[in-house]
Amino acid sequence: MRMSLREISKTLFLAIAALNLGVSSELLPLGILFAVGFAYLHFKLSRPAPRYKKRYAYGAILPFAIWWVLTPGNDSGFTPEMVFIPAWYLMFLAWLQKRSLGAGGFEAFVIFDGVAALLLGTFQAGRVGVFAAVLGLLLVVFTYSRPKTAPYKYLLFLLMLLFLGGSTYGGWQYWKNHRSYDGRWARDYMERNRVMGFDPVVSLGSFADNYRSRFNSQVVLRIWDADAPEYLRAAVYEKYVGGFWRLPAAPVKRLYSAYYQIDYPVFEKADSSTRMADVKQVWVQSSIDNFGFLFAPEGAVGVSVKNADSLDYYQTDIVAGTGGKQKDWYYFAQSAPNGYVPGTSLLPVDSSSLQLNERQRPFVDSVANEMGVLSRDSALAESEAEYVKSSLQTIRNYFVQNFKYSLVIPKMSEHRNEPLRAFWQSREGFCTLYATMSVLVLRHRGIHARYVSGFAHPERVPGRDYVLYRRHHTHAWVEVFVDGRWYSFDPTPPTLRKIFASPSGWQSWWEGVRGRIVHWFHLLKEGQWRSVVDSWQSYTQSALESLWTYLIPGLIVLALLAFRGLRRFKGRSAEVLNAHALEWTRKLDRTEKALKRLGYVRKPGETVGRFHARLVSGMDKDSGRLVPMIESLSDYEKNRWR
Repeated sequence: MRMSLREISKTLFLAIAALNLGVSSELLPLGILFAVGFAYLHFKLSRPAPRYKKRYAYGAILPFAIWWVLTPGNDSGFTPEMVFIPAWYLMFLAWLQKRSLGAGGFEAFVIFDGVAALLLGTFQAGRVGVFAAVLGLLLVVFTYSRPKTAPYKYLLFLLMLLFLGGSTYGGWQYWKNHRSYDGRWARDYMERNRVMGFDPVVSLGSFADNYRSRFNSQVVLRIWDADAPEYLRAAVYEKYVGGFWRLPAAPVKRLYSAYYQIDYPVFEKADSSTRMADVKQVWVQSSIDNFGFLFAPEGAVGVSVKNADSLDYYQTDIVAGTGGKQKDWYYFAQSAPNGYVPGTSLLPVDSSSLQLNERQRPFVDSVANEMGVLSRDSALAESEAEYVKSSLQTIRNYFVQNFKYSLVIPKMSEHRNEPLRAFWQSREGFCTLYATMSVLVLRHRGIHARYVSGFAHPERVPGRDYVLYRRHHTHAWVEVFVDGRWYSFDPTPPTLRKIFASPSGWQSWWEGVRGRIVHWFHLLKEGQWRSVVDSWQSYTQSALESLWTYLIPGLIVLALLAFRGLRRFKGRSAEVLNAHALEWTRKLDRTEKALKRLGYVRKPGETVGRFHARLVSGMDKDSGRLVPMIESLSDYEKNRWR
């Protein structure tokens, strides 16, 4: 049994690492088991220690790998098991090495594995866990630091500890507020992989659950165009049946690549339209699967996507057929704001955009009359375009004056099979209901309209050459056909959609850094390295013109010079002290040699002070010759330690 303070500290540090990891990974019994195992190694009396066998370390990889494979996966991010499972394996290696210390096991590996497991165990840890980790690291410093270590090394360690602690705490806060896993794996997986408006079976009543999800600040799309549109559409629906909008059942055409840009085939929605002078190519970068659609604004004349020889094209102008696994693609749109390229649709408008369920017609007719949306026969004096415009303005004004935005429909329980009736009676709801009601009213009045889901009102930052859409930017709106093209119309009251907090300055800056890195890697991957080099050169030029570029290195140099001067001063002081000690040591040596010739020798272990006292007591018989030597010893005692 080893009861020295350092040995106890070693065991206590490993036990803290095991228990902290057990709490963080919600496997406290396993943490207790390892802590007991380290305590057993501390108190066991059997010697010699068993030899270290590598086959145990290598053989443990298999069960840990199986454990890894069996944990729930996540397509758009890593799960905490990706941190905790390696930490448990390191904990096992630390125990294995400590078990065989002196017989193939090494203390250095125990320290490395233990500290790594301790730090990984702070992932998602609370304040108690962070405090325990700090305590464990301080025990490591006490146990393994050498005596008489220079103070500045302790200072450097404390600074490193503060940095690691701050990073760990910041990471924990981030995962708590954005990904916050607490063991509810199935629910977290569903919330992360469901986005309102793209799940084909989601009920309209589940809108609140989607928008209260902890993942709503996640960046879903980056559109590399500073003038990106306000509305980026994905799915366009045909039929409204039983409270649900249905996607078109089958594509009506297949698009084939017209030409290639690098290794991206370009699929045009109109002949040669993507090669026009005023058409720009915009890169779309997605952090999650694209649900099978290629997001693009209304009026886009083509798309470009890797690894596809053809794409499905639907009556509603949906472009799909990618399987939902694409992470980046391009769309082609006119450069001029609010402009459009004629002939973007490959298919003529038909009656599908006028479909209205007969069972809903009486209800929709009463809604249209109450809103004041006139029939075409009652507005004969107006042209077709004027009639459509006045109808849209009437719908918008009615909603703004009589409805309010809400994530929940208060009277939903009274109309479980028809949320539109609950919406109409309660006079509050969300974008899905505003868009659905508007489409049905417009169709009832003979105006071609369709329901659209996608992303709207992106996050724009001045000076940033892209915009981004977060999860909470999902939206539903209306497309109306007039004068030979489809126009976007948003009936949802605009002032009531701002229910999410804007990102902080730090979050905005960090997102800009991440976006820039993503863009650089994209350009390098696509072979456009020259653009990356030019971009880096512009940053370098800006840095050379900044005062901070010279001020910060200058302060660092001054600090290093001051530190070096302090060390030299201490070194000179030590040299002076060493010279002083050497001088008096030589004097003592000469005095002792003279005394030895007279028969007086300092005994082994006898101090100079006691030797001096013994000589003083024997001065009577040999006082004349002893006086100068006794004075020399007295001077040594007085001056040696000054």
